[in-house]
Amino acid sequence: MFSFLKKPGEYPSESKWSILQGQNNGKPMIVRRNTSAKQLSSNPEFAYRVGFAIPLLAPNEVGLPTNEETASLNQIEDELSVQLEKDKASILVLSITTGGMREFVFYTKDSQMVEKVVIDVRSKFSSHEIQYYVEEDKKWSVYKQFA
Repeated sequence: MFSFLKKPGEYPSESKWSILQGQNNGKPMIVRRNTSAKQLSSNPEFAYRVGFAIPLLAPNEVGLPTNEETASLNQIEDELSVQLEKDKASILVLSITTGGMREFVFYTKDSQMVEKVVIDVRSKFSSHEIQYYVEEDKKWSVYKQFA
């Protein structure tokens, strides 16, 4: 019998997402998790975690964005994804919204490309502060926290 599933360690051909809800410091937390990315977590090339934290401009009383701001955050996410996922160099694995922030978490095999992408995305979305970090995380520890 033949299996058409991707082998562990291969870049997924499409991403399937799940929505998780919880609390962080007594405030709601909404997490979108790329469940398809799990198969890539065993690929040693994707050893660097990249986090983009974006403070919300006008969070509601529980620290979540308005519908209008959500649209802007979605555009930032799309632009980060287009640039970082080019040639399958990175993959978006988490979007975490809580406490007046939204964070996008990627894993990448090319940590050197991140600074150029940040400069470009910041120039396109000057309305929002885009903070970022790059850290080695061969075990995908942040992703696995939301498994």
